[in-house]
Amino acid sequence: MPKKSKASAPPSSPSLRRSCRGSKRVHYTEYDSDSLESLLEDHERSGIEYRASLRNKGKHPKIDAYTHPGYEIPLDALPALCISRILSFISDPGDLHRLSSLNSTFRSLITAPLVIRCGVFHSLRKKKDAIHRKTLSNIMGYLKNRSIHLPTPLRLLRLLNCTMCERGDDCWGKNLCSGRPSVLDRHSTARPFGMAVCNTCLKFGCVSTGSFSRDVQGVAFYQWNKLMDGHVDVATGERVGPLLRVIQIQQIESSFVETQDRKLHLESMVERAHGNTNHCPMHYEELCGEYVDLFEVAEKEAEERLREEEEMKNKACKERREEKQARKMERVRAIYDLLEEYLGEDCPEKEMALECEWREEDYQECLKFKCTIVDGAMKSMISAPVSITFVLVVQILVYFIVTNGMLLLLPLLWLLQSSSSDRQIKDAANRIKDAFTALDEKKFFTYNFISESSHRYKKGLYEYCTTETDPLTILSSTQADSTFISLVEQNQLTKALIRVLSYNRNEAMSRAFALAVVRTNPNAAESQERIENYRSLASRVWKKKNNSYGTMTLATVKESYNTCLEEFKVVKRNARDYLAHEQTAAFLRRDSINQVGDFTRQMAINQVFTPATTDQYFSSEGRRICAYDALRNKNFDSLRIVHEAYFRRPSQYNMNVNND
Repeated sequence: MPKKSKASAPPSSPSLRRSCRGSKRVHYTEYDSDSLESLLEDHERSGIEYRASLRNKGKHPKIDAYTHPGYEIPLDALPALCISRILSFISDPGDLHRLSSLNSTFRSLITAPLVIRCGVFHSLRKKKDAIHRKTLSNIMGYLKNRSIHLPTPLRLLRLLNCTMCERGDDCWGKNLCSGRPSVLDRHSTARPFGMAVCNTCLKFGCVSTGSFSRDVQGVAFYQWNKLMDGHVDVATGERVGPLLRVIQIQQIESSFVETQDRKLHLESMVERAHGNTNHCPMHYEELCGEYVDLFEVAEKEAEERLREEEEMKNKACKERREEKQARKMERVRAIYDLLEEYLGEDCPEKEMALECEWREEDYQECLKFKCTIVDGAMKSMISAPVSITFVLVVQILVYFIVTNGMLLLLPLLWLLQSSSSDRQIKDAANRIKDAFTALDEKKFFTYNFISESSHRYKKGLYEYCTTETDPLTILSSTQADSTFISLVEQNQLTKALIRVLSYNRNEAMSRAFALAVVRTNPNAAESQERIENYRSLASRVWKKKNNSYGTMTLATVKESYNTCLEEFKVVKRNARDYLAHEQTAAFLRRDSINQVGDFTRQMAINQVFTPATTDQYFSSEGRRICAYDALRNKNFDSLRIVHEAYFRRPSQYNMNVNND
């Protein structure tokens, strides 16, 4: 039989190759004569020559991994520190568990910090999927209490990935047909007593106990009062679960009656149990503390990483929004410039029409015109501005063509210039110009249509419009819309004015009524302060009688004026009688301490001019009182109870020093 050649034999693995010959002893003194620079130069020269020879051959030679073992190194042949470094990049406990089951080398490199950090950082950004982190937190709670046997790193990894009850043949829910123990709940993060046990074992294998042992460190509980015995792992031979057995706690409960005696004997039993663990008591304490510290440090690092990522995300989002807002503001300013151009110099009250508020921080409404008619016409273009750059470029081209004499291209460029956005702005400018032209032609803001009226309420309206408000405030009302302009064009100026003033919760209308019914009389002895008090009372009367929202018609205003005037006469007379009443004077002189803070008794009495129009509850009387109704019905006793409560507790009823 011919002898096989050496070339036909399969090459041996570089990791398994062993040489029986002794290695040659290296004498490092042989290299002392050559410097490091010369060695590097020789190495570089040989590399250049080798690469040049490969280029001359035209292609790289096929490299045999077995003849050149330096090109491929098996994973298990790497140094232990390299493998540990590789394992630290694994973020899934499932992958780490599968890798540890390959050989003993990987199992020996599984450490507690590696398992804890892997469990904490898995699914870090998805809190609802952070099952491993919650499981670790449950186990660390038992270790912090020093109540279970310390799990090894491999067991800790198995607890994170277990899918079946670890009690095996002792499982209460074991399937005798398949021989497999009960399956754990896939979404459960609890590891009762530091073990992977099913719900069936918890139901039939746990014993309930008294509450005396809950506060003692070293006793493992589940759901406050359930106890279970630990067991020995068949595969590894290590003891797992609680340190104390259920029978020990039950014997203490049966032997002693006093709770203090039970706790003393339980503490001594826990100390003995710490000596029966897989480690000495001191080492057990150190390792438990190390596990807990590793988990807390990893959690802080995870939260810090999440916070940094959230800050970076928010910063990037803010930068994008600011960039987008800057582009939007540029377009809005171009729209504003075009509106100003299209209004022209002949537009009446052009400055009032262009009066606006720039809101560069507001992403929704960055420009707000104060006139409602202008804001309504421009709102759609301001909220979603189209780029005006194209229009401006076309205008520049038109100027260039005109100056250079190329007039044949003008029709095409003018057609391009009349874009949709440009037409919208021009149409809006025409509507705004027409509205202000109508106001100017009718001389609306001179108020001549009510200045010469004999009706007292119209005189009050004239005084309010000329002394206490301005045209811009009137046009900023929500009712200064196209309907208002239509009434002005139809020469129904009084209706238009009432429509604008009557919408804002009757503030303007009530003030006009107060100015109409309380006039300044130079022959009277009343001071200006008392006149303002009566005007405040008149405003309350108007608001009480006209408390509905919405606009008012001219007929409604006239009818309401007559009704409110009669009631104002009644409450004004009652207010004077109340101030002159002897009980009111006695209230002002009641004791030497006549004020609480800055709110005096006189301030409390002066609230008769601004009575509350709704019911208020007063605990001293145990009933609800409406100050306005008490004043109208001349019920001075109830009114004095209200003012007494105002004086005693001004902050409770939102009283301040300006309410005098």
